[in-house]
Amino acid sequence: MRRVLLSAALLLAMGAPAFAQEAPKEPQPPEYNAFTKLFRGVRNVFASPCEIPVTAYTVGIDTDVFIGATVGTAAGCAAGCERFAAGIMDIITFPFPPFDRPLVAYPVGKSAAGAAAIAAFPKDLM
Repeated sequence: MRRVLLSAALLLAMGAPAFAQEAPKEPQPPEYNAFTKLFRGVRNVFASPCEIPVTAYTVGIDTDVFIGATVGTAAGCAAGCERFAAGIMDIITFPFPPFDRPLVAYPVGKSAAGAAAIAAFPKDLM
């Protein structure tokens, strides 16, 4: 019985390193290259039409439905054109640095044009 317990303890001690976890590493910053810039440009080109309804909805929620349908749509068109042009520029210039700075740094629906439309027609005005 003593040998069985000793061999079980020896097997557990030998198998423990297999179950040990590696210490967590510090997060590394993402690596940017030419293809990152190319895919960012393609994503901006395909996401540019989404600016129109998203910005119209955002402006409509923050102001009024009529303002969202009119001014929000115009602001969405402006933001969509900006995102489309930035995507085309990224696609054309993808082999050249800098790779880490996007031309359009805001998510879809959070454009400066939409923020200006919301600021121009606050809810208190209605």
